[in-house]
Amino acid sequence: MATFRSTRMAAAISGTRHLPRLTAPAPIAVVAVAAAAPQPAPAEAPVPAPPATPAAPVIAAISPANEPSQQLENTAGIEPVPGSPEALALLAALGIAPRAAAGAPLGPDDERFSPIAIGHLSHRLVEVKLLLDQLAAEQKELHESLRLAHLRGDLLHLLPPGQDSGYQLPGGVQLHRRAGRRQWYYGPEVQELEAQLKAQQVYEQTNGQAIWSLGSAFWELRFPKG
Repeated sequence: MATFRSTRMAAAISGTRHLPRLTAPAPIAVVAVAAAAPQPAPAEAPVPAPPATPAAPVIAAISPANEPSQQLENTAGIEPVPGSPEALALLAALGIAPRAAAGAPLGPDDERFSPIAIGHLSHRLVEVKLLLDQLAAEQKELHESLRLAHLRGDLLHLLPPGQDSGYQLPGGVQLHRRAGRRQWYYGPEVQELEAQLKAQQVYEQTNGQAIWSLGSAFWELRFPKG
C-alpha cells in the first residue's frame, strides 16, 4: 500500500517537471484600462433659447385729432394751489409762515403780506408797467431825434468827439451809431421747407407725438380797452 502511494507521488512530481514555466502577466497600462473603462456621457450644453420676438405695440383706439400732446415730467412751471400742502412746504422752505386760519388767534404776522403791503404791491405793479411803456416810447423818440441830428451833422458840432467815431456824453458815457443787425431772406426752396416744417410741427402737436413742458409762472396785467 505504501509502495502504491509512493509511486503516485513520484509520478506526480515527475509530471510537473515537464510543464512549461508560467510567467507573470505583463502589467496592463493604466491608460489602456482607463480607455477601456466606459466614459460618462458629457453633459449636454444648454441650448440657448431663441430671442424673444418683441411684441407688437398696442395702439390705443384714440383719434389722432383728439389725443393730447405728451407732457414732460418736469413740472417746474406748475405752481401749487394756494393753501395746499405743496404750497405750505414751499413757503416753509423759504422761511415764510403760512397765513393764519380763520378763527385762529392772531399772532405776529409778516408785514410783507399785510393788507397795506398787498395794496401797495398791486398798485405799484400797475404804475411800473405804465412807466415802462412810457419810457419805451420816449426812448424810441429820443433815438429817432438823435438819428436826424446825426444826419444833419449837428452832433459833430455840438458834442465832443469820442472814441471809435462816437460822441462823448457827460459822465464818461460814449454814444455810438451802430449799423443795423443783419437780416436774412431766403429763396422759395427754403421757404417751402420752413412751411413743411411748420406743418409737421402742428401735426405732431395735434396727434400727441410732440412733448411739451411749462415754463415759470408770471404775472400779466390786462388793462380795460378804450
